[in-house]
Amino acid sequence: MKKLRISRWEGRLEQFEDLIAEEGLLLVNIGPGPEPELSFSAAITPEQVKSFVFGYLLSEGLIQGKDDVREYHEYGEQLREIPGEVIHVDLRLRELPKDEVPWQRDYNIIWSECGGGSSSSGGGGWSSEGFGSSLRLEAQEPHPLISGEELIQIPVKIAGEIEGFKRTGAYHYAFLFDPELNLKAKAKDIGRHNAVDKVIGEELLGEGRFAERLLFTTGRITADIVLKCLRAGIPLIASRGAALWRAVVLARRYNLGVVGFLRGRRFNIYSGEGWIEL
Repeated sequence: MKKLRISRWEGRLEQFEDLIAEEGLLLVNIGPGPEPELSFSAAITPEQVKSFVFGYLLSEGLIQGKDDVREYHEYGEQLREIPGEVIHVDLRLRELPKDEVPWQRDYNIIWSECGGGSSSSGGGGWSSEGFGSSLRLEAQEPHPLISGEELIQIPVKIAGEIEGFKRTGAYHYAFLFDPELNLKAKAKDIGRHNAVDKVIGEELLGEGRFAERLLFTTGRITADIVLKCLRAGIPLIASRGAALWRAVVLARRYNLGVVGFLRGRRFNIYSGEGWIEL
């Protein structure tokens, strides 16, 4: 966060210092050798960068585990033409996916507003009929992971963990909990997808016990977020916001637990009711 002097009008004009969320530009080059074969860029909050990169690679299908990354090099620079920090990451993977990467788009930047993954190699795209059809996943068998009474405690538990949002109103947050509601990873970012990638990366670089984790996000649950959970192996996702139609259809196909509008003592279950003891 950065301090900036601004003006505010509430019946009369006043000037004061306010905290502003910081946005940085991440440039990532990927290849099995020294010359990159894939690249992407992202507007992110410039912290937990390595966790974001690893989480993004896993949740977008480029790697299956952290050992698939042979080398990771990160360096930053300040450019006059672009405000804020520019972070460069050069990666060497053991091998690139042989099939077309499911997240390929016709553009190559992850915008902070939506955070959808993209690649400069082009092609692909998601059709409404074939969405998720390229995933090589099997439907999970739900079993109770957490009770409904425990689930409604999550908003209370994170109340003291979202200081950046309270001070700027600009950040999304993501959290990973174990079945006992111990907080295992947390991240904030200007993009909700980026925050999810960061906690996935934190878990990947740490214990890697995704099957025992519940993801809570402050953003709405979209199909992109569902795909990230499916690829990482996270069985249950919850949000204080809404779940979108395509996200629910995809989640039901693979028995992913989806909970929305988790507020107060109520929540909606859109998919995977068996993950919750009611």
